[in-house]
Amino acid sequence: MIKLVVIDLDGTLLNPDHFISEVSKQTLRQLHQHGVEVMLATGRHYQDVYLLAQQLQIPTRLITSNGARVHNKQAKLIYENHIPQGLVKDILVLSSGYEVHRNLYQQDLWLVEEPNEPLLKIHHSSGFEYQVTDFDIIDYQHIDKFYFNASHEKLVPLQQRLSAKFGDQLYITFTTENYLEIMNKGVSKGQALKKVLLQKNIKPSEVMAFGDGLNDVDMLKLVGYPVLMDNAHPDLKTQLTQAAKTKSNAEDGVAYYLQTHLLKKTLD
Repeated sequence: MIKLVVIDLDGTLLNPDHFISEVSKQTLRQLHQHGVEVMLATGRHYQDVYLLAQQLQIPTRLITSNGARVHNKQAKLIYENHIPQGLVKDILVLSSGYEVHRNLYQQDLWLVEEPNEPLLKIHHSSGFEYQVTDFDIIDYQHIDKFYFNASHEKLVPLQQRLSAKFGDQLYITFTTENYLEIMNKGVSKGQALKKVLLQKNIKPSEVMAFGDGLNDVDMLKLVGYPVLMDNAHPDLKTQLTQAAKTKSNAEDGVAYYLQTHLLKKTLD
């Protein structure tokens, strides 16, 4: 029996215009009405995801910043894992010579050094916005995540250098070809989900999860019912050959799969 459904956002629940469609909202409300809990698990900032989750109109647990933060259904922070202050400084120094757009998540803030209008458009559904600040004078405390935005060709050299220097101290991953993200070692969606399952006494075999990116891999490997989007990263499909498949996020693949494989059985 499925007790919990965990869903990634970008490339999964969100459509290509970065909105949650009405059919997806209705499907998740129906799922809740039948006693199945819904959780969102994403690399996005908590404040951004909280605003998106309000659109569902159901109680929702949130895993954000790729697992660096977990909030319960009452919006209370129950887990957080920061990047150590010394490493924050080192990352800023190392990444300063690259032609990439640098972003920091610090508690309730999204910090950037310079404007990036395309990034704001990705968050237009929630209205969450960054603050432009000087990274030379920021406080190094409570940094949950770095992410770098650029072409893949510009990000690869940075990823290689970061991994060579900090690979045993940090979790460094591409979420898409154009986004490179850094969290503290031990941070991931899967690790955060484990903590929630232990707290709620839910077995991994009672969980269904949807994802499309490489940052979803350990979460999908953990659960009993992993589901890949048709638009999932090719490497993710290679690693999870036994996972179920659904339509793309452009075709409301999450809602389609839930309606045809979970809700249909529940209603029958």
